[in-house]
Amino acid sequence: MAAALLVGIFDNEDEHINRNVMAERLLRPHNDVLHFPDRVLISFYRLPRHLILNLVEELRPVLERPTRRHGALPVLVQVTNALRFFAKGDFQTEVASLSSVSQPCISRNLMEVTKAICNLAPNYIQFPRGEELLRIKEEFLQLSGMPGVVGLIDGSLFPIKAPSGPSEPAYVCRKGYHAINVQAIGDQNMVIRHLLAKWPGSIHDSFIFNTSDINAYLGEGRASGWLLGDSGYPLKPYLMTPVMNEQTEAERKYNVAHKRCRSRQERLYGIWKGRWRCHDKSGGYLQYSLERVVMFVKATAVLHNICRMANLPDPENIPVEDVEEGHDGIGLHDGAQTGRTARNNLIAHYFTR
Repeated sequence: MAAALLVGIFDNEDEHINRNVMAERLLRPHNDVLHFPDRVLISFYRLPRHLILNLVEELRPVLERPTRRHGALPVLVQVTNALRFFAKGDFQTEVASLSSVSQPCISRNLMEVTKAICNLAPNYIQFPRGEELLRIKEEFLQLSGMPGVVGLIDGSLFPIKAPSGPSEPAYVCRKGYHAINVQAIGDQNMVIRHLLAKWPGSIHDSFIFNTSDINAYLGEGRASGWLLGDSGYPLKPYLMTPVMNEQTEAERKYNVAHKRCRSRQERLYGIWKGRWRCHDKSGGYLQYSLERVVMFVKATAVLHNICRMANLPDPENIPVEDVEEGHDGIGLHDGAQTGRTARNNLIAHYFTR
């Protein structure tokens, strides 16, 4: 009876796992999760055994308690409970049922683990420099025929519950639900290289970029090359957007290469939300404060990069990003003269052949 109840909390993705394995889980200590093979661990926690152990060791200095008093959990259990929550978006009571610990304990440990993972962000989310920047440009060139690309930029809506207070209307996105607009820059391997996760869902991508530190960084000429963004972004010497109403074959070729590159950024968001389904709207809205959801976004961005850097297979049933070029025309930019000149030179030198 207990085994059947436990199996019932999993979604269709876990149904392939033999019920005898789950029945065995009930008879083992709650800190023995690594007993299972990697296919089961990836299904539950999205990471195989060696990556779970690596993450545990990175977080151990922050999470380990000197004693087991007051119900302190082993670091492994704390981390896998948080991974399960991120992976499924389960209610805490369901995570507690899986790990055989109390819901208040899950709640406390979830935030502690989330903060600890967020503190790893400088190690895992880094804008490329030096030789790495040159390598990324070369790989983008080989991928799409677009030279000089240092990253892909786009925003994505992450659903939240309605916040209280006078700022609540600002979080209603163009799709009619409450969200934050998360801006990420990805590379050719769909690794997140820069992240901003703080703006309300109604704020336009162009505003987020114009007020960002990465805009200032690139504007100062500290990285040669350019980002690629959709037509909702401002055209700048370091941010190339599509040509509206293309007139020549060279402009068409440029737009084709631009779109081929940029599709990877849309897939980045799909993989991120597909692997860490706490952010996927189909699973419901996270019932947490805005501040906590922002922390979850940052933590799962770190986890996304860990998976991409380890070349883990992409999850199945990746959600399709609901993309609207330029967001209904709001904030479209044809750019300042310097941006138009840079784009025209790029097209003339590389796409007229």
